[in-house]
Amino acid sequence: MTGVTTAPGGRDLRVTRRTALLGAAAACLSGCQGFTLQDTGANRPTDVLQLTLWAGPEEEAAFRSLIQGFRDDTGVDVQLQIVPFSQALTTVDTALRTGSPPDLFRVTYNDIGLYRSQGVLASVDPGVAAELEAVVAEQFWAAVTDDEGTFGMPHHTDTSMVLVNTAAAEAAGVRSIPTDVDEAWTWEELLDVARRIADEATGGRTALAVNWQQAGAYRWLNWVDQAGGRLLAESLDDVTDDPAAVVAALSVTRSFFRDGLTPSSALPKSSQYTDQLFGAETVAMAFVGSFSLPALDVPFDWVATPLPRQDRASADLGGSALAVVDGPRAEAATAFAAYCMGTQQQADFAGATGVLPTRGDVDVGSLDFPAYPDAMRQFVDQIEVVQPRLVQQVTIPQFNAVNSTLVDQLELAFLAGARSDEDVARDLLRAVAGEVRR
Repeated sequence: MTGVTTAPGGRDLRVTRRTALLGAAAACLSGCQGFTLQDTGANRPTDVLQLTLWAGPEEEAAFRSLIQGFRDDTGVDVQLQIVPFSQALTTVDTALRTGSPPDLFRVTYNDIGLYRSQGVLASVDPGVAAELEAVVAEQFWAAVTDDEGTFGMPHHTDTSMVLVNTAAAEAAGVRSIPTDVDEAWTWEELLDVARRIADEATGGRTALAVNWQQAGAYRWLNWVDQAGGRLLAESLDDVTDDPAAVVAALSVTRSFFRDGLTPSSALPKSSQYTDQLFGAETVAMAFVGSFSLPALDVPFDWVATPLPRQDRASADLGGSALAVVDGPRAEAATAFAAYCMGTQQQADFAGATGVLPTRGDVDVGSLDFPAYPDAMRQFVDQIEVVQPRLVQQVTIPQFNAVNSTLVDQLELAFLAGARSDEDVARDLLRAVAGEVRR
């Protein structure tokens, strides 16, 4: 490796030892107390950074490899603070409030907007941002960028596809399963396949499960986008004034429950996830995130087919960014984050962990994915239809609250069999508006 980063145009991001303390936080959302940055990290040497993250064994090893390369190039070390995923936000928030934040942290794209709005993140140097923007896919760059600048590096991504039990499909007379995004089933075609599979299913089994459980509720918005509409207005400060696509999305997804095509264990508040239902053969088709594949071990053959399309194709944004805290080591931390964005570094990380790259110049064909490499390359094609307009909606500062509201409203929608789709859409939009307008 040469230089601090192999990214963009060969630019050499050398680390300086500037330690000027940068500003305090802006006012917090929803009236809560904002974060205040104090003179942090006094007990750490200036050439040691702290990265707070969640990580499984493979990811931890991959991050340590990145740290070694960065240390070899710069002499700057990075300490890892590894916490469970469920505790990641709480850990960072507590550290920010007590004046002892990490220098950078791993954060989902759905949550990064909150920290941008708080004023606690360092913006990426415009020159570096411009060079990275040229090689990072538009939808991922949109996840970390707003009118004020770029806040964070879109380190990697994941998305969903539909896994199909081939024996169950064949038993239902389904002979052709598309593998290319351009040939994805329409909603009507998906429903036809699901009904045929459900008709042949026995022993309490049924057709499909969609991965909108718990924090994955935002994936339901794929259907709204596929119908050519939006949940939020283009201004992002209110809900859409045209509910047609929301009604259409509710109509098709409510039919899964109404027609017995999906089990009650696939409701949004369920503690079971779709890969579990698929592995247990409770369902023959499951919408599953690419991050689940390394642990997927099932006793039957399956194929991956793209997410369905309607007016257009669309897919969910998954993955995480590296966000740099606006503090005394921000410059060095930004250099490390940029190093992690290098072409070879992204390729190595993806190959070691099974995540998907955000850079368009990574040679996907050469990646040695740890599990199901052919299917993983299909997921790489699927991320091409993650739409920037949808990304902007799921990265607003209020989205954590919006997502929780979606869990509640979708649960009610799927159980409210007698209510019209229009009435259900009205309630859902009203509830979301209450969070967006805060």
